[in-house]
Amino acid sequence: MPTHYSKLRLLAAMVPAVLALLCSPARASDFPSRPIRFIVPFSAGGQLDYVARLIAKPMSRELGQSVIVENDSGAGGTVAGAKVAIAAPDGYTLLEYGENFPIAKHLIPHLSYDPVHAFAMVSGISLSPHIILVARQLPVHNLRELAAYGKAHPGALSYGSPGLGSSMNLTFEMIKRHFGIDAVHVPYRGGANMLTDLAGGQINVGVIAVSPAMPLIKSGKVRAIAITSATRDAVLPDVPTVAESGYPGYTSGSWAGVAVPKGTPPAVISRLNQAVLAALADPRVKQALAAQSFTAIGGTPEQLTQRVRRDSDRYGPLIRKLGLRVN
Repeated sequence: MPTHYSKLRLLAAMVPAVLALLCSPARASDFPSRPIRFIVPFSAGGQLDYVARLIAKPMSRELGQSVIVENDSGAGGTVAGAKVAIAAPDGYTLLEYGENFPIAKHLIPHLSYDPVHAFAMVSGISLSPHIILVARQLPVHNLRELAAYGKAHPGALSYGSPGLGSSMNLTFEMIKRHFGIDAVHVPYRGGANMLTDLAGGQINVGVIAVSPAMPLIKSGKVRAIAITSATRDAVLPDVPTVAESGYPGYTSGSWAGVAVPKGTPPAVISRLNQAVLAALADPRVKQALAAQSFTAIGGTPEQLTQRVRRDSDRYGPLIRKLGLRVN
């Protein structure tokens, strides 16, 4: 039989857990009670920055507190990721999360944190397909012609991407292997210089998101030959998908979502998810995303978690096969 003393000791041990259960819902219901930081892991003016600022204002209205966008660039987004990973798991520090993080898990072996498992997902925001471009001097109009040109001119083709290990780099490596395209990768620090060199003929092929390429496509300085979306883009209806071009089922793209430090209470994550979905439902946000060839993806935390796992499983083996590594 338990003694009176042991009963008291057992009761004392249970008190903190009981208090936590009683108090947690109250704290969650009070969320948010102060401004929220939304960390963009890249410089101001880029696509991720645009998307974050687009949803921050309607999120603020939904939450009744300011959502303040802060840029913290460096090392492909992993500098900001390291800071958010160790932030208090209370919902007041958000990270704009994208495919660069599951890629970094395999590309950068010595990170101080796990870029997949250090975060809890909140919601997807947007998806932008990649577009395959060629210099106007190159006499090809589709991926099969590109492969044939490379076979007829061994060692002549080079392709640019916004960076080593970027999703654009990995996208074209998969396309290269499927179509048998002989082309050497030329990595750039961002997409602007790559587009300039493509327009000038210094490289033959380029892979980038749709929006930054549009001025050069419209001016005829580069030619779009394929897009990686599941269906043709409304802005470029004459450009076939990669799947249509002979790679059945293939899609890829750059996506953005919202993540928080692991351990953030589920009720807080749910509240943030509601705010993101409310922002994406705003007609002005929808119109602005569509104008930049973005698709709003929204969804549940579980759906975004599945997207992260798929990209990790998809790109990890390719990175190892290519021997890519960033120290």
